[in-house]
Formats: sequence, C-alpha cells, structure tokens
Amino acid sequence: MEIITPPSLNSYDYANIFTAYEDDDGLQFFNLFNTIIIDGEIDPTLYTEEFYNSADGWYALSQKHYGTYRLYWTILLANGIVNPFEDIVAGTKIKILNPSVISNILNQMAIK
Repeated sequence: MEIITPPSLNSYDYANIFTAYEDDDGLQFFNLFNTIIIDGEIDPTLYTEEFYNSADGWYALSQKHYGTYRLYWTILLANGIVNPFEDIVAGTKIKILNPSVISNILNQMAIK
C-alpha cells in the first residue's frame, strides 16, 4: 500500500486531513478515521462572533473572512455544525475563527 497525494486538492480543502492511499490494485482511498475536532469551549480571544444571515451562506462567509470559499468547513467546525445543508435560523450568533487559528489548523494538516 502506497501513500499518495491527490494532485487536485487545494491546500485549504478539508479532504487534506485524510491520508490518501493506493492499494496493490491501483484503487485509491482515504483514511476516514482522521478528523479535526474542536472539543469544548473555544477561547473567546480566538474568534469573533457575528449573526448568521442565511442569504450569505457558508461559502460567502468564508470568502468574506478568509479570502477563499474553501475554508467554509472551519466555520462549521467552530460552531459544531455537522450538516452544512441543515437550516440555521437567521440571526443565530456564530463563531468565526481568527485567521491565525486557521493558519495553525492548516499547518497541523500539512504535518500528517
């Protein structure tokens, strides 16, 4: 079994936390047992809060705060949202991790 790096992944993509493998038959697969967990309360100095506007959506929030839509999953993680298609009530207060925290997460993903 060989570890591979899929060439189509952007370094911001959540799929990067899953180690990709290729078996003896050439089939590629991810190790889905890797994950990023934000356990417990997040230190308030590590995020800002804003009220969710359903007209924006997760991609737009990511673009607004991080300059790329590809980091939408960090907003979901910070808010304990498992299903990005689940309706969130407009006006719900959400956490937006500071860019320095995002850099730390991305650096940890690159180590694997």
